[in-house]
This record gives sequence, structure tokens and C-alpha cells, in this order.
Amino acid sequence: MKQGREVISFDYAMKYILREKSNFDILEGFLYALLNEEVKILEILESENNKNDIDLKSNRVDLLTRDEQNRRMIIEIQYAAESDYLQRLLYETSRTIIDNLPDGARYEEVIKVISISILYFDIGTKCVYKGEMSFRDIKTKENLIPEKADKYIGIKSKKKNYKEIFPEYYLINTRLFNDNVETDLDDWIYMFKNSEVREGATAKSIDKAKERLDVLKMSKKERSQYNNFLDERRKSASQYHTAYTEGIEQGIKQGIKQGIEQGIEQGIEQGIEQGIKQGIEQGIEQGIEQNKKEFVKRGLDKKISIAMIAELAELSIEEVKAIIKNLS
Repeated sequence: MKQGREVISFDYAMKYILREKSNFDILEGFLYALLNEEVKILEILESENNKNDIDLKSNRVDLLTRDEQNRRMIIEIQYAAESDYLQRLLYETSRTIIDNLPDGARYEEVIKVISISILYFDIGTKCVYKGEMSFRDIKTKENLIPEKADKYIGIKSKKKNYKEIFPEYYLINTRLFNDNVETDLDDWIYMFKNSEVREGATAKSIDKAKERLDVLKMSKKERSQYNNFLDERRKSASQYHTAYTEGIEQGIKQGIKQGIEQGIEQGIEQGIEQGIKQGIEQGIEQGIEQNKKEFVKRGLDKKISIAMIAELAELSIEEVKAIIKNLS
């Protein structure tokens, strides 16, 4: 049972509310809990994935920010799973670095990018993961001490060590959070997961999130727009699930066909018995049970004896004959 103050879902807040400078302190409070350091956001930047549009159907919301240390922080909320999600994160951090390097500038001017993903599908088995660059000796596994690499990061660079150059990645799996709050970051994840601020939450600026994102304080028109947003998000999730299910079914059908065809073809090239058995195995590996009727028909077309078809299909001769009778 929930115990707390209901607030606007964080993706809706990021899309329409937290872009206002007066609300930057809410984002700063979350970043403080995550990064364990004070963060002062100077501005919200525009990018191809950061348009302030009104597409309610999008299951992904991004913010690109710049802080006082000139770092770029990509804060993303993602609902639908993507098979190449990590590759996309790498691409987007790389593109952000390139887009923010002036033409003709030296490489020492590259910016630090921090990618933060608030996920409503699971990557891994833990709630929060951090990914960062490190250099290790391939024999001893000893880490390169950042300060010892100073001379290789640019003579005039203001950066202290290589850890202030390479991107960092944070993956927050909200569904894996057990609602047990032990840290300030847990308070924020609790809010992301449950769309409410826990009673007694003490994380920095979370009281401001409770105040400014309070659902009860929305006007009738604002509440209607918010409900439309939630409805469209549910529809989008349903459409994704339907497409995913249909894709699996299509894959199974394709697997059946390929398994049989490969068995027959390999039977000709490698020997009837070995080829057909291999084809059956390939069909099973794709999550398919052999279509025995089609198997018998293909076997007959290839002049395979009824006895061998029965043996390979694990049917009795009578069963094979019954199938043949139904084929005619």
C-alpha cells in the first residue's frame, strides 16, 4: 500500500515542467543524490532527441543539460526495451561530444558527458549500475592512476585527469527497486517507480518535487492533459507488446520452415539421415516442434522410404501412412 504524496510521473515532468529554469533545483537534487556532488545546472540544451514537442505517444523522454563544470548530462527516461539500447547510449554520448566540439578546436576541448537512464524495463539484475572508463595493466590488472596520466590529456587542459574526459553511464532499473529506502538516491528511485514522494523523505530538493509536482494542485485542464499523456503511454506500451508477440510468432513459423527445408537440403548434400536429423535439431533450437505432416510430405517428395520417415519423425509406420492418406 502506498504511503506518500502522489506526484506527476517523472517523464511528464521532464517533458513539460523541469525544463523551466525555476525548477532546475529538482533535477539538481536528484543529480546530487546520484553523483554525490553538488551540481548547478546552467541550461537545458536542445538536440535532436531533446525537442520540447507535444508527442504524447513517445515512450522516451530526454533532457540534455549543461552544468557549471561545462559537463553535458543526458537524462533519459525509457519505457520500451530495445535490443541495442547500450549501443544507442554509446552513440548518443559520442554524438554529444562531437556536437559540442567547435570546428578546428583541439581534442583537449572535448567535454565530459554523463548519461543517466531511468529505465522501466530491466537491464541486468541490480537496481543501479555505473559504467566508466578505466585503464589497466593487461598482466597485473593494476589501474592507471588518473593523476599519473596528466601529461597525456593536454598541456593547457583544465581537466585534472582522464576520468574527467571519458563518459560515465548510469542505469537505474526502477522495476528492480524493492521500495526499501536506505539512501537519498533510494528516495528518488522510489518516486520514479511509484509516482509519489515517500512520507518522511529527506533527500535534497525532494520536498520541492513534492510541492511542485503535486497532482492534487493541477487545474482541471492540466489534469486532463496529464491523463491523456498517461493513456497514450499505456497505448504505446500495448502496441509495443503486441508487435513483440507477433514477431515471436512469425519467428516460430519461419523456424519451422527453415528447419524442415535445411533438413531436406542437407540430407541431399551430407546424407539423408544426418541432414534431416540436423534439420530437426535446428528447428527445435529455434523453439519449434516439427510439423509432422509437412515433414512427411517433403520426405515423400525426396523419395525417402516410409520406414525411414517414420524412424526420423519418431512416428509409427501406421501414423505415417495415415498422414499420407490425408495428403491425397
